Formats: sequence, C-alpha cells, structure tokens
Amino acid sequence: MKTAFIPVDYDYFDFEDKNYIRIFGRNSQGKRICVIDSCPIYFWAILEPGLDRKKTEALIEKIKKIKLDIKGRKTKVEAVEFHKKNFLGKEVNALKIFATNYKDLHDIADKLGMKEIIKRRGYDLGFITHYIIEKKINPLQWYEIEGEVIDNSGEFGGIDQELQVDLCMKLESHKKLDMAVFSPKVLSYDIEADEFKIGEGEILMVSLVSEDFKKVITWKTGAGKKPKADYVEVVKNEKELLEKFVYYVKKISPDFLVGYFSDGFDLPYLKARAIKLKVQLTLGLDNTQPRFFRGALPTGKISGIVHVDLMKFIQTAYSQYMQSETLSLNEVSKEFLGDTKKDFKFKHSSKIKKEEWDSYFEYNLHDSVLAYGLFQKFWPDMLEFTRIMQEPVFSVSRNGMSNNVEDYIIHNLDRFNEIPEKKPIHEEIGIRMRREKYEGAFVFEPTPGLYEDVCIFDFTSFWPSIIVTFNLSRSSFSEEKGKDSKDSLEMEIKDKKFYFSKKPEFFPQMLKEIIEKRKQYKHELKERPDSIKKARSNAFKLLANASYGYQGFFGARYYCPEASAAATAISRD
Repeated sequence: MKTAFIPVDYDYFDFEDKNYIRIFGRNSQGKRICVIDSCPIYFWAILEPGLDRKKTEALIEKIKKIKLDIKGRKTKVEAVEFHKKNFLGKEVNALKIFATNYKDLHDIADKLGMKEIIKRRGYDLGFITHYIIEKKINPLQWYEIEGEVIDNSGEFGGIDQELQVDLCMKLESHKKLDMAVFSPKVLSYDIEADEFKIGEGEILMVSLVSEDFKKVITWKTGAGKKPKADYVEVVKNEKELLEKFVYYVKKISPDFLVGYFSDGFDLPYLKARAIKLKVQLTLGLDNTQPRFFRGALPTGKISGIVHVDLMKFIQTAYSQYMQSETLSLNEVSKEFLGDTKKDFKFKHSSKIKKEEWDSYFEYNLHDSVLAYGLFQKFWPDMLEFTRIMQEPVFSVSRNGMSNNVEDYIIHNLDRFNEIPEKKPIHEEIGIRMRREKYEGAFVFEPTPGLYEDVCIFDFTSFWPSIIVTFNLSRSSFSEEKGKDSKDSLEMEIKDKKFYFSKKPEFFPQMLKEIIEKRKQYKHELKERPDSIKKARSNAFKLLANASYGYQGFFGARYYCPEASAAATAISRD
C-alpha cells in the first residue's frame, strides 16, 4: 500500500530482542496511521593513530565474538566495519560496531577496554534520535510511504490489534513530498482540584476544548443544583469523572493534548487520583497510561498523542520578547491573545456557595479556551522548531535553547562525516560547574544627561558572528600553538594562552549557515509576511543567539568555555 504520511509522534518497542520504531501520524485524508520500522543499530570505536592493518583485522575479529545476556535479553555484536571518519574535526580510523539491541550498546562499549581503542562514541544518542538520523524520516514532514498493511496478522505479537489507529503499516520505502499544509487535531484540558499538592485533594472538574467542542465534566454542582450551561456534564463521582475524561480523549483522538503547566500539575494530578481510585488512565493509542520522566519538573508522555505543556515552549521561544514579567496563564494570554482568565477566587469546594458553581465551571472552561488559543498562536513556531531541530515535538516543545542547538548539531554531523561526541556524565558536569567563571562582555556605564546627535548602530548576530569569524569551537581549540602561528588565533585570558585553528570547523560552519538562513528568511518575511515565515525566521534567530551560551553550558556535548571566553574577550576588544 502507498499513501502520503506526516509523522507526529515516535516511540519504540522490543520484539524478539530487537528494537522497532512506532511512528504515529496522519495521511492526507486525516486518517490516523501507525508505521512500524527498524534501522541498523551501531556505535563507534575510535582507533589509536597508526594502528596497522593486521592489528586492526585481529581487533575486528575479537570484537565480533562479543555476546551478552542482559536481564534475559540476548544480544551480540552483529558486524564490524572499518571507516575513515572525523572526530572533533580530525580524521580518525574508526570501527562501526553493529549490535542486536540499542539498549545494550553501553554494555558492549564497556567490553571494549582494549589499548587499540581510545574512544567509544555514539551509544548515548537515544534510539529515536538514532532512527531519525539513520532513516531521515523527520517529524512534521510529509512523505510518500509504501509498505505492508498489518491487519490481525499476529506480526510483532499482534501489535496492531491493540492500537487505536485507522491503519497499521510495516514500512518498506519512503520519499519526501513537497507538501506544507498540516492542520493537527488539538484538544486542550485543565483541571480544578481542592488542593494544590499533587493528588492530595479531590478533582472537582475537568474542562476540554477542541474545534467545535467544549465540555466541563464535574461531579460537584452545589447541593444538587443543576448547572445553567449545557457544556457542563455531571457524573456520579470523581472516579466516573476520570473515566469520562479518558472517554472523551479517545473519542476526539487528538494529535496534541495541550495544557498550561500540565507537566507540573494537571497530568500528574490526574494520574495520582487515578491510582488512588483504581482507574486505568489509558490515554495512549496503545491503551497505556501516561509515563512520567523526572527532572526539574516531571514530564508526562502519552503514547501516540503528543502531550504539550505550553508554558515550557513559551518560556524557551518567546519569554525574551515578552512584556509580562511572569509566565502565568493570565499574563501570557493577556499579551498574546488579548484575553484573560475569568475572575474566580479559589477556595475549598466545601466553602463554595451553590450560586457560585456556575462561575467556577465557566472559570475552568475558559482556562482550556485560553490554552487552545495559545496553541493555535504558537503552532507555527512549534512546527518550524521541530522541522529545523529534526527532533519530535514532544522534545522540542520542552527543550531549552542549548538542547535545541545540540539537536541541530547532532542531526547535521553526517554532512561533515563526524562521529558525535558523548554527553558528559554526572561527575564531569560537577567539575565543569565548579570551574572558575570567565569574564563576560563589556558594559559601558552611561552618564545620565541629555545627549544630541546620537547615532545608533547594531551588530547583526553579534555573538554568532564572532564565533564564525574567529572559528571558535571545541574542535578548533588547542592548548598548544600549531607549527605555523599564521594558521591559528592566539588568545591570552587570565595569564593563560590558548589557540584556535583557522581551519574552518563543523560548528562554526553550521553557525554560518544558520546566520545566512536567518537573513534569508528575514528578507522573505519582509517581502511576503506570513506566520510560518515569521516562525522560521524566529527559530533561526534564537538558534544563532543561543550558540554562544551553548559552548559554555556545562551539560553540552561540545562544551568549550575557552571558546566562550574568547568570544567575550573579542567583544570587549
């Protein structure tokens, strides 16, 4: 079968010890499709310089014999290939080591403690990132796909029988299509509860808003008083409220389930109450419950439906432009939608008068109306960020700008034949955080007064232009002077000299392209303005501006505080 297809959400599963990707999306008729695919699993071993052919071949044969049995999962080295690659801009000899299961790459890498191997890389990208890089099936990009329809076949353990989709396919081939339009199905939601601490109080109501759909589900009406509004649906108790919430999410079947601070409050609260009341919160297209990943804030993921916490994306993409000093739903909606939350003073349900409940329902519904409006406002930005970073919307909508810069680098490394650098481990991050801070930019202290004949000027992409012009990056950095001093830039900071090669390296080259694209899209926006061009221009602007901070970020793969220190020193000069 052949059809047009746009990937929206990605996850993966294991079957017979191997990894398979599941891509959820739509076809051009709006039908929901799940595509199942796989890709080669591998990582890189960088060899010591000068290792001769005979020793290399002996090493390859030794690595081929590696077999592991991890928690009952059998995995092995499937194949080994020799390649000429680049690592941090230098040509290296490397082995491409193929394995059975992506989860076991780290364990296989641990078995390569041989003196002939100086570095092991590429085992920590994450399977979804690895798959997108390998197969070039990018999120929110249209493709013509061809494959075998899986229909009650029993293949992959009968996976298609549990999926709530119109069509399940095993991918055979794909090609990119020049189609731009995609109008996702969106459902926003908001809850009201008796307590702010997660799960401590009862959930009183849940509001849902989609195109031509508005609903408040509640089991509280105030002494049996019938609600005035027809959008209010009254159920027997909190347990039935949760079940009804699941019912409507499944019935509407959105691509995006949208909340505001929903990672931090709404979704974990729903999950906590569902556990307490023994309700299955089966929101996923495979009937799974939301999964939570811990961090500074929990992150709630739903299989096949992209859960979007709008506050996180606005904080990354727009907070620097905002007039508002807070990221509250009220202030953000006021600035971007010209609308605000309804006026209702929070109090425990036992203290709400029966005539106040209608106002409470309206308050709850309007929060979902605002979230829905904000999603429509920022959808072009989310679309362009996702297409540019080439990572799924779920990740891009939550990433800080340093993560976005890194995603852009990772997905463009193959153009430079580069092996990816590894992420720093916890101890390494601690050492970086304790490093002495470098001096920042020069700030001129103005003398208050009235000035005449003032000329104002601005540098275009000031920080990224410095990085590009002087080739400041991890791969060009050296603590020693090169053989020919004309080929390197010498910097002296805090009585210490270090050097940057003038040979163009991949990070400054990528950054140069980003600056040029920013200029191009800014010009196109000026000529023929529309929301997509504006979003594209904004994405490249933020990407360029974040590049300076990325190199000084302690969690970066391509951490190089010397490059950041050199940039500020040059700017002061």
